[in-house]
Amino acid sequence: MRLARTLLRRKAVLFALLVLGALLIVAAFSPLFVPYDPDALNLTGRLQPPNLTHPFGTDHFGRDILSRTLVGTRVTFILGLSISAFALVFGVPIGVLSGYYDRLGMVVMRVIDALMAFPAIILALALMAIMGKPGMVNVIIAVGMVWAPRMVRVVYSSTLSVRENTYVEAARALGASSWRILLRHITINLLSPVIVQATFTFAFSIMEVAALNFLGVGVPPYVPTWGGMMNEGRTYINRAPWIIFFPGVFLAISVLSFNLVGDALRDRLDPKLRNVV
Repeated sequence: MRLARTLLRRKAVLFALLVLGALLIVAAFSPLFVPYDPDALNLTGRLQPPNLTHPFGTDHFGRDILSRTLVGTRVTFILGLSISAFALVFGVPIGVLSGYYDRLGMVVMRVIDALMAFPAIILALALMAIMGKPGMVNVIIAVGMVWAPRMVRVVYSSTLSVRENTYVEAARALGASSWRILLRHITINLLSPVIVQATFTFAFSIMEVAALNFLGVGVPPYVPTWGGMMNEGRTYINRAPWIIFFPGVFLAISVLSFNLVGDALRDRLDPKLRNVV
């Protein structure tokens, strides 16, 4: 409750939560909000500017931009959640074990350093090329492999700090096994940094997915996505800028909202910043 009150006192965070709530509702119940079939072709009504019939206009195939943008919200959020889950499932156990066992940590962190040396988009493109063909599963794996090392890094550094606390030393002195210490005394106390990192992972992963779709190597073109719509509209950017504008606005607002919430969570959950906020 204290966390909720702290977040709601900040107007920017409140706005971000309202935006994310609206987008989540759209993602969950998009068929109820979609005015047209997002894949229905209407060649006689192609490249219509925003009007009362089509509030976001139509694309080069006469498809309704509003409908495709709303459906793209569901696809984007599914991918973002899946990538965040991928990073958590692989990043938390590896980070905890690496932070607790020094020899393992030396090896794992050198691998993590090597992976993080590559720019995120370059590594994602390389992984997509290795896996061979576009698809949602391949996108989740590729982008998840980009952001899982960052989760490992956060969990590793937090574990190094937590394992030196008095209660961990006391549990060790009482004869608690390493696995009991890891599960009951270390992992449970990593929730704050993990939650914050997961929020940022979600924000940047949907931007990474949009970049892959824009480059044509992400989700197949027949699936409505914000990045894919912008890729299709770049040819008509001078004649029909609304094809790129509206999905771009949805992407920008989503990333900004998640970043605002992530910053607020970090400020509230980090003991070093708690008294500053």
